[in-house]
Amino acid sequence: MITPSQVVDFISEDLRMAQVAAVSKSGIPLLGSLWFLFDDDRFWFSSHPSSPLVAAAARGADLAVLIDQFDPPDRIRQVRVRGAGRLEIHRPERVRQIYERYLGCDVGAWPDFFRSRVNDDSWSLWSVPPERGVATMYPDFREESTRWDYFAESPFAP
Repeated sequence: MITPSQVVDFISEDLRMAQVAAVSKSGIPLLGSLWFLFDDDRFWFSSHPSSPLVAAAARGADLAVLIDQFDPPDRIRQVRVRGAGRLEIHRPERVRQIYERYLGCDVGAWPDFFRSRVNDDSWSLWSVPPERGVATMYPDFREESTRWDYFAESPFAP
């Protein structure tokens, strides 16, 4: 059985990316690779407001988030979650936390593009809660999984 700490430790590893998927209002599949932060029981993202994933989150669409690693035989790990997206109020400290995860804590060393986005409330902050999902690890190709249909059953629940 996978422990909650294994799941949280995995998604918290430095530089780990998320794949986020949704379906547009017109039925077109949407997919993006994004920097993220998991905090306050949600996956957090910052994107240009024209992003179709932002539009999906703004309308509360079900979004899927995948964080994975494929390095057999010992490092095959996945966390797949789904939840209703939500457009959030711009919070510079949250955006900074996302960028720090990938660029480090020295904001002065960041490219200008990212430094300017922290306080740019024209960019969108959005989130996805892990309402449903599965965490799977394959040590020596043996599957170990934890599934949940409600956040309270998830490895992320307090």
